[in-house]
Amino acid sequence: MNTQHMKQSLAQLIELRERELERYQAKLATQEQLRARYASTVQRLEQLNAQIGPTGAAVPTLAANNAVYKQAVMQWAEQQRQDLALHEADMAVQRQAMLEVARKQEAYGQLLARMSAQALRESQRREQKQQDDLAGQVWQRSTPGGFDAPI
Repeated sequence: MNTQHMKQSLAQLIELRERELERYQAKLATQEQLRARYASTVQRLEQLNAQIGPTGAAVPTLAANNAVYKQAVMQWAEQQRQDLALHEADMAVQRQAMLEVARKQEAYGQLLARMSAQALRESQRREQKQQDDLAGQVWQRSTPGGFDAPI
C-alpha cells in the first residue's frame, strides 16, 4: 500500500470517526434533555409530596385517602429517581464511548500528520538530491576534463 493511498484511507477513517462523534454528541444532547425532564419530575413530585401535608385528618376516610395518595406520590418519585439514576449511568457509558471515539480520531489525525510530514521530508530529500545531482553535473561540465582531470 503506497503512502498516498494510506493517507487517503486515514483521512476517510478520520471523517468517519468525526461523523460517529457527532452522532454521539447528538445522542448525548437528547439524553441530557431527558435527564433534565427526569430531574424536573422528581423535583415537582417532591414539592407535591411536601404540599400534601400530614395525613391526620379528622375524617378517617379522608385521612386514608390522603395517606394512599401521598404514598403513591412517594412511590412515583422513587421510581423516577431510579429511572434517573439508570439514565445517568447510561449517559456515563455513552460519554465514555464518545471519548474513546474522540481519542481514536485524535490518534488517527496525529498518524496522518506524521505521515504527511514524513512524505514532505522525503519529497524535500528527493528534490535536494536532484538539485545536488544537477549541480554536480553543471560543475563537472564546467571543469575541463571533469572528474578525470589532474588536480
